[in-house]
Amino acid sequence: MSPKAPPDHITPYDRMALEEAVLIELLAGPTPHQGLVEYFGAALHAELAALARASKRRRAAPGRRVYILTGIMGSQLGFLRGGRRPNDILWLDPSDIAFGRLTKLKLDGKSKVVALGAMNYSYLKLTLSLRKAGFDAVLLDYDWRRDLASVGKLLAQRLEADGREDVAIIGHSMGGLVARAALTHDAGKRVSQLIMLGTPNSGSLAAVQALRGTYSVVRKIAMIDLRHSAEYLARHVFSSFPGLHELLPANRRVSDLDLFDSASWPPTGPGPDPALLRAAAGLEQRLAPADARFTMVVGCNRTTATGVALRKDGASADFEYEYSLQGDGTVPIELARLAGARHAYVECDHSDMPLADRLIARTLDLLRTGATQRFAAAPPV
Repeated sequence: MSPKAPPDHITPYDRMALEEAVLIELLAGPTPHQGLVEYFGAALHAELAALARASKRRRAAPGRRVYILTGIMGSQLGFLRGGRRPNDILWLDPSDIAFGRLTKLKLDGKSKVVALGAMNYSYLKLTLSLRKAGFDAVLLDYDWRRDLASVGKLLAQRLEADGREDVAIIGHSMGGLVARAALTHDAGKRVSQLIMLGTPNSGSLAAVQALRGTYSVVRKIAMIDLRHSAEYLARHVFSSFPGLHELLPANRRVSDLDLFDSASWPPTGPGPDPALLRAAAGLEQRLAPADARFTMVVGCNRTTATGVALRKDGASADFEYEYSLQGDGTVPIELARLAGARHAYVECDHSDMPLADRLIARTLDLLRTGATQRFAAAPPV
């Protein structure tokens, strides 16, 4: 029998989920914190430590406010413990996953799971690089399980409370869609620039694979889980996320199937929730259209699922995927492009975009001048 988690157990990952200010103080300290070295790895820790010291030394008043929005799965989720105890991190805590506690992420009326900060491993480097350059960078988290309208409304309220009239937003992956949802509110007028990094403006086939339990991330998580399979997690946990359903491809150039119609899915195995599927349809009409403020950074030349068809074999049926280099490993070029936005292309993996030095440098160019010569104007061959 698989082991159960001790009641109210506190794991090393719970203890490492530090408040940003505390984390930066430790990084900037004269002696490396061994726990942080092990958490980030020696190379990234050295970079973050240097950036933390540089951003602390900067004496000038912070400049333009820049909000950084994480992608799907880029914010920690869990329970508030209160008092002096660290919060209970579920996503992404390998210890809790091994004990089978990922099922507590299921989104229903009783869920008390909340967002507990951004994944610093992926996003702190970009945040500190912007601060070193003089920007007032703020890294935001959100509950990526929920629908984009509700999350976008919370961001709009944050913009309204901020009160600033010249705000920029950098949205990685799903974060770009959250920003577009926020721009449908009056507070969106305060946003003068939106830079989207690998945003799936017309969805991603990774969402299809996640709901089927075949996505590589889901499979790797299931290898850690001692109690549940990838298919179980897809059927009982991920299929309860409205946000994941909204990331399904809406562009017929990747499939002849209407993936928002339950009848288009294989009749057996994990799949979407029919009610959430219907609610997710027509997302494009609920997001702000692109205008002169929008820059879409598209990743390419990485093996990516760029097509899907329903393959029938006698009485059974399943999805069959086409792969090509026309994407960033997660989002196909065709599903990233957004009519009305300026497009820039870079050879980079989807998850590496907030970490890549060359992409950070080019993003700084965009924030300073609104343009850069360091991006390709067309997908590199």
